[in-house]
Amino acid sequence: MSALASDERVRAFRDRMFCLRDDTAPTLARASGDSGFVSHLAVSTHGATGWDWSFRLVRQGAGWSFVSDGKLTLFLDEPGQYVPKDAKPGDQVAVRLPRARENLFPHRFTLHGGQGGPVLPHGYAKLFLPVTYEAAPALVEAFSSRWADQLRFGLHVANAGVDFERADAAIVDVGPQDEAGVIKLLDVFLEQHPQALRRRGKPYGTSEGPVGLPRATGQGRTDLADGFGWRKCAEAVGSGGTR
Repeated sequence: MSALASDERVRAFRDRMFCLRDDTAPTLARASGDSGFVSHLAVSTHGATGWDWSFRLVRQGAGWSFVSDGKLTLFLDEPGQYVPKDAKPGDQVAVRLPRARENLFPHRFTLHGGQGGPVLPHGYAKLFLPVTYEAAPALVEAFSSRWADQLRFGLHVANAGVDFERADAAIVDVGPQDEAGVIKLLDVFLEQHPQALRRRGKPYGTSEGPVGLPRATGQGRTDLADGFGWRKCAEAVGSGGTR
């Protein structure tokens, strides 16, 4: 994504046709966002934890285990920190971790579902929410609730207050088996916060989806969060679609 972001034509097309900004994009000096606002979003999760299925059991002993996802290795020495309990070294396991991911994607605060992030192999839905800056903490709180305990998704929220004037201020990545549950969450959230979204139209390459939100289909890890938008805009620029 960094290479695409440095291409002025792609960036301009994305701002105008995908983010649907009224003005030029703000300068964002920190990929980790505004620390005060990020802290507020983190507090809105109320410490919600969930299961991350991206780990494998590496080693185990009397009351302790090492697990790894290929990049991160964790030492676990408390009961109930991973399942299944009878896993053997080499087996896939789920580790209980905080659901908030503050630096998983640049310029985004990410929240996973209670069962982890979206299942990727067969494609997944991308829902684009033009949520307001004022309503963003309430959106994070809603997606941290018990209603999300059995769901797998990734909610990606802009992590700086100056970056909410866009059609994709928040993005939800969710697999087909969990999309209906996410829509129920959104229905309840919009009923409780009817002014939370500022409708801005459909980003380039999307269609109208459930509850009137723009929707698209993502493929693979590179399309997660902002990846889909950057890819579609780069393709449009490369094919002359900006004319």
